[in-house]
Amino acid sequence: MSLGDYLRYLRALHGGMDTWTIARAIGLEHPYPINEIEQRYRAVGDDDLLAKLATYYDVPVEDLRWRRERSRKAFTIFADEAMRTGQTVRLHLRMGDTLEGRITWWDLGAVGLQRTGDGEIIVVQRHAVDEWESATGN
Repeated sequence: MSLGDYLRYLRALHGGMDTWTIARAIGLEHPYPINEIEQRYRAVGDDDLLAKLATYYDVPVEDLRWRRERSRKAFTIFADEAMRTGQTVRLHLRMGDTLEGRITWWDLGAVGLQRTGDGEIIVVQRHAVDEWESATGN
């Protein structure tokens, strides 16, 4: 899950307040830096801002830094390469499940995963994927 997706998730868990409210609470004059993180497809957000957001949401700052490197763009590149090469992948979901199979299609919001074993194609929404990797032995 990208940093932007994770911040939107945290915001929802904390009552869904607007980014103006969060910006004021962490000492920003405007919400632009928060909005940029939530809306961009690439890695954005400096360490100082991530530290303030981690304190606000009471989460480890390392979790935010790690997610910054797991951008939507990085997942898109991974999904496209996996689909083109036919490699088997593992998708580790936010709720703890792991899915394995081959990506048959992708768009900016989801991937089609043909599961290993039963061959069923399921839709996996991008924001549910915490981590992704190639499965060993391909």
